Amino acid sequence: MRKRIIALAVLAAVLAISMFGVPLAAGVAYYYLVDETSELERLADTAAIDNAADLVQGRQATALPAVESGTNLALYDVTGGRTTGTGPSTADGAVAAALRDNTVHHDMTGGLLVVAVPVADGDHVTGVVRAAARQSEMYPRIAFTWLAMLSLGLVAVLLTWLIARRHARRLAVPLEQLATAAHRLGDGDFTVRTTPAGIGEIDAAAQALNRTARRLGELVDRERAFSADASHQLRTPLAGLRLRLEAALGQDGQRQHDGVQEAIADTDRLERTIDDLLALARDVPRSDSPLDSVEMVEELRQQWHGRLAALGRPLRLILDRDLPDSHVSPTAVRQVLAVLVDNAFQHGTGTVTVHVRDAGETIAVDVGDEGSGLSVAETELFRRRTPGARGHGIGLALARSLAEAEGGRLRLTRRQPTTFTLFLPGGHSAGVATV
Repeated sequence: MRKRIIALAVLAAVLAISMFGVPLAAGVAYYYLVDETSELERLADTAAIDNAADLVQGRQATALPAVESGTNLALYDVTGGRTTGTGPSTADGAVAAALRDNTVHHDMTGGLLVVAVPVADGDHVTGVVRAAARQSEMYPRIAFTWLAMLSLGLVAVLLTWLIARRHARRLAVPLEQLATAAHRLGDGDFTVRTTPAGIGEIDAAAQALNRTARRLGELVDRERAFSADASHQLRTPLAGLRLRLEAALGQDGQRQHDGVQEAIADTDRLERTIDDLLALARDVPRSDSPLDSVEMVEELRQQWHGRLAALGRPLRLILDRDLPDSHVSPTAVRQVLAVLVDNAFQHGTGTVTVHVRDAGETIAVDVGDEGSGLSVAETELFRRRTPGARGHGIGLALARSLAEAEGGRLRLTRRQPTTFTLFLPGGHSAGVATV
């Protein structure tokens, strides 16, 4: 690309210089021809004036003025014979024409530039002064001028080359960096970013590439998070579904039918969990409707009452009245509560309590059990576990990230008994009934 830009710039400069230089060079040559002709005519006029009186009175012509080397000056009488000076012995074409029509004549023959000026007495021609010079006398002047013009042209081409080289580098380097960034992006490096080059069009392409890289990175991160989150969120429902189906296999009649029905209900909840995770991974826009706290509590009862009852553990659900509206994603809240209740189910003991309450223009959801408490630091508790790193699973880290994505917070509010609180941003009061 750089070579192409430089070559095109130099070619354009050469064409422009040629278009103006060639006619100018021809004009210079013509100017020198006219100038030399004018100089010869001036010499001839001077000689004609000096000898006019003598020729009119029939006297011998005086001496002609001195001329430079290479220039001939001669005086011819009315018969065409040379009377003095240097030149042909008889009148040539220019001299004969001047004798004939009493006007100045120019001629270029035999490599000579000839000017014939008549000496007249009124309308009567008494003689002709002939001035001539070799055309080759003009060539050094023309050649010197052409050489100076050619040198200036070469300097202009050189300057064009230097400027084109600088600008080609200024254009090519950002484009090369852009191409390198695009290759890295194609190889899966979504952290690649380009720097502004100060060229509007290139910067626009670079910003588009940066946005693409960022979006692809976010998409891949969400897909990876979905894989990890799905494996965590589906592990417990799948285990419960398996146990329920295994239990149904050992029964018959109505009990088996009821067990299969419950397994189907678990399957529906499992499918909804998958849909929720996909919606969160894809950033599906949430509804503008306020969160339905009654429906949320009822879903928790349907999902967890049977599992906890099977272990002899009660599920206590408390929903306060007159809760403020909260326009958060029900999908995100459902998954956060699923993580918290599952954490109490897996690691806690005794009654699992879910209390939805008004916390002053926010909704607070307390999820606790009667366990012996936690001894780890809260920062460690919510750290997402990665290979070779310390942490306490993906569930609490996922729950906190979902809560923060909705503008809320998830905190460990009590260690013994263990209680987690989800704070959701609220608005005006909506008068939700207690169940």
